[in-house]
Amino acid sequence: MPFWKREVQLPAPTDGAPPAPPEGVEVRGNLACSEQGCVRHDAAACGYVDRRRRSCPTAWCPDHQVIVGSRPYCRRHARITAAAASGEFQAVPLLPDLDNRSPSLADYVGDALEPRVLEILNRLRRPGSNDQVVAEPLGVVHPTSGGRRWDRTWKLYDHTGVHAKVSVEVEESRDPEVSVRVGTHVVSRGVPPWIERRRQGLAPLGVPADNDLRERFYSALWRPVLPALLAELERAPFLSY
Repeated sequence: MPFWKREVQLPAPTDGAPPAPPEGVEVRGNLACSEQGCVRHDAAACGYVDRRRRSCPTAWCPDHQVIVGSRPYCRRHARITAAAASGEFQAVPLLPDLDNRSPSLADYVGDALEPRVLEILNRLRRPGSNDQVVAEPLGVVHPTSGGRRWDRTWKLYDHTGVHAKVSVEVEESRDPEVSVRVGTHVVSRGVPPWIERRRQGLAPLGVPADNDLRERFYSALWRPVLPALLAELERAPFLSY
């Protein structure tokens, strides 16, 4: 099922709110769809309201909306809303500003790279050790240089501490650039090509071409990760890898 057609499941309600509808639910309205090239006029407004009480101005037809709970959202704000509802970034008490793409972009690219990260970290676990691999949810960091950085992080650790860490990050000041960090070092950066195409006003690609474009971007981000991980572990001589 394409991302924009899926329903994002939320935790069971505890305040008497109705449960999320079954997967495949559609919400219809009478607005023009905000998806580029879509001519439908049965779109419903995105349900996102940010910390300044501003509503997202977009509207999405059943073909392009994402349902979170029982409300339709744009792709960006569906991710933020689902993460907030799941308590994934409790350090941020209020939802990010409307134009803040950083959290959803970090989460999206993190989803794409997570299988590769988990595979390599699990391969690096030492036989007979108590090494563990953990995937941390979307979070926010406040660097000493100022601003905020949103990230998805994975760690290889044992009772003595963390031995390897990989993060997918988007700094608000550098949006829409995505970075991959191994330990404390950024090993790759790049602007997603689908965002660059939209900036240039180019027409959407067909599904096969778009998938290929995204995969090439993910592969470019991922390429330096394994060498960087091995270098990190070599700097810890007490570990036998």
